[in-house]
Amino acid sequence: MVAIHFLWILFMLVGFGLILAGMLFSKKILNWFWFRTLHLAGIVYVGALALQGKLCPLTIWENQLRAKVSPTSTYSGSFIIHYIEKLVYPDVNPVLLQVATVSLGVFTILAYILAPPFKLKGILKKSSS
Repeated sequence: MVAIHFLWILFMLVGFGLILAGMLFSKKILNWFWFRTLHLAGIVYVGALALQGKLCPLTIWENQLRAKVSPTSTYSGSFIIHYIEKLVYPDVNPVLLQVATVSLGVFTILAYILAPPFKLKGILKKSSS
């Protein structure tokens, strides 16, 4: 579960970087409609959860699974999982994470509007003709 959560966070962060690179350097970098749409939907969802002060469903699910195994579970897995958990659940003020998530969400929405994926551009051009 931690690995899935880590991959989701990686998708959000790497997707953000690739979209930014595409906007700044080359329109051909990561201009796939479905990738950008999934990224946008994901970041809007995560941002909405952050604004409401709610936990990510993956966090809730993981905590439920941990409680079934051992209510007082501590570091008992592999070395790699131990450090991935520190990346997924950093020991920082939750407000800082909320601000970062919402900022990432605002940028992603603006990027989708200002530099839409090619497929969306085609759809918009057809509808305005």
